[in-house]
Amino acid sequence: MRIRGPVMLTLLSVCAGIGALAAPATAAPANAYDQTMLETLAAQLRVSPLQAAQKLDHEKNLISSLENIRTRGLHTDGAYFDDAGALVVNAADAGSAQALRSAGLTPRVGARGENALNALAATVGTVIGGDVGQVQSWGPELAADQVVVTVQPGADDALVRRLSALPGVAVRTGVANGNTTQADVIPGQIMDLDPGTNCSLGFPGTTSDGDNVLLTAGHCVEGNPDILNRNGVHIGRGVATEFPSVDMGLMDIDDEDTGRGYVDTRKGTTVRITGSSKAPVGTTLCKAGNTTGWTCGKITAYNQTVRYSGESVATTGLAKSTVCTEGGDSGGAYIAGNTAQGMTSGGPNDGHDCGWNQGSNATGSYSYYQPVVDAASNYGVTLTRS
Repeated sequence: MRIRGPVMLTLLSVCAGIGALAAPATAAPANAYDQTMLETLAAQLRVSPLQAAQKLDHEKNLISSLENIRTRGLHTDGAYFDDAGALVVNAADAGSAQALRSAGLTPRVGARGENALNALAATVGTVIGGDVGQVQSWGPELAADQVVVTVQPGADDALVRRLSALPGVAVRTGVANGNTTQADVIPGQIMDLDPGTNCSLGFPGTTSDGDNVLLTAGHCVEGNPDILNRNGVHIGRGVATEFPSVDMGLMDIDDEDTGRGYVDTRKGTTVRITGSSKAPVGTTLCKAGNTTGWTCGKITAYNQTVRYSGESVATTGLAKSTVCTEGGDSGGAYIAGNTAQGMTSGGPNDGHDCGWNQGSNATGSYSYYQPVVDAASNYGVTLTRS
């Protein structure tokens, strides 16, 4: 969200089962990853930096195996990391399951799967219809193989009954105040908006005609504001926003300024950007933001629809994570290893406090982000890499 002073968002500790993970045979040494990321993960997971590096390497190896088997033409229908660190993949039949098992992956047969859950989420939106003001969010939860709808406290019983009657739909009650939206041009640093509010810088890149731009949260650049860096120097101007239908926006970087292919961790170090993706649910990731600094967690869901407080239109296509954020972090950069994931959109408006460069381990914390690959595709942007 835009703010006039520092405001933040919250984080969950991740992957309690890390201690059970054996180091992969090809495990990278701890110094193969950015030290700041390892230190933050290690502190939140209560393990050593070496064990944190082994966790990241374990995830990277399994994701690579999944990408390879998809390249060879095997159809899959969604994948997620379970609490034990296995990459579970929805398979169509026993033959596909065997191929996945041979690749070191864990098949699941008989689930609804990602495509069916996305279709069910669309049906949920139709059932909600004009009652969207009573709903905070809805979308698939792949591991649970269901669509979860979060309603406002005091939502009409008739609406709850209609939603609960849909097979595969679970209804929960949300927080009292709902959700709120939360410049060299360096991802993670402050994005001062003129007049008087601020967000955080997202990912720079270039358009097909060579223009230097920055992908950010759409609500940060409503009205095409002038944008200043932390030193008060003009670095660009908002030029496009799709908010509130989705939360993606574009800033045009001034000709004399340069977008950099790394994320400022706000701890005196940077993390290189080597690519972008939608990593599987359960993947470890961290974000840099001006309010809460460097906080880490895991991806919990995709294709989430959220109604932010004060908005009559719901925002679609968001990802959900346990990364801690607060107001002013909006637009800030999420990254998994060295792979860009998205820009902060918002989270619960419950007055929680993440702290600075640490986050909260309170159960139930969550945040939403705009996947960067969707924003880049929409605007025809190629991300700047290290």
